[in-house]
Amino acid sequence: MRTAIMQPYFCPYIGYFQLVASVDLFIFYDDVAFIKGGWINRNKIISGGKEHLFTIPLADASSFKLIKDTGVNWKVKDIPKLLSNIKMSYARAPYYKEVFPIVEDIFSRRQETISQMAIDSVMTFSQYLGIGTQFKVSSQEGYTRTDDRLQNLVNILNTEKSDHYINPIGGMELYTKEEFAQHGITLNFIKGQGSLSIIDVCMNRSIDEVKESLGNYTLI
Repeated sequence: MRTAIMQPYFCPYIGYFQLVASVDLFIFYDDVAFIKGGWINRNKIISGGKEHLFTIPLADASSFKLIKDTGVNWKVKDIPKLLSNIKMSYARAPYYKEVFPIVEDIFSRRQETISQMAIDSVMTFSQYLGIGTQFKVSSQEGYTRTDDRLQNLVNILNTEKSDHYINPIGGMELYTKEEFAQHGITLNFIKGQGSLSIIDVCMNRSIDEVKESLGNYTLI
């Protein structure tokens, strides 16, 4: 069984969804430290003809907090402004009528934590795209945890009886195939596409076009 283990990102780029679509089981790794300046609560859209980095405002974000414990700050006006900006930026996009209500619905749920909001966004767009991958959330599964990053992944994979781990291409700096092979696990790295949020992708391409692009990746 192919498995991916990845921090939840809010409305991530197409490469994230290529990872989701490439596996049988996708585990949101939400009980690890929040990464400030990373992509958990940020991504890019096109606004005013240029790439625009948007950010979901957080409450007391810290690398000393777990992702699952990092709250969304709904008290500020940034989120309504962001939704309004998305609406104006893509009002003339070919699939605006189909996609904007999805984005609006994700925001309307007002999830308490960035983990919940990000997971919701990935699962919602996966459903829209017909991705049949099974999802689990690490903090809800009671996996055995240690101080060793590699061993934690191995424990998760063993618990799920998975012998094939798919990791984003950036993981090549952290892990080797030999390390996982010692535990009877095949490791591959996925090289995907794109840098803009799935919001931009789905606004400008049909479902069939996006589905086709989900398979345009390379396993290394």
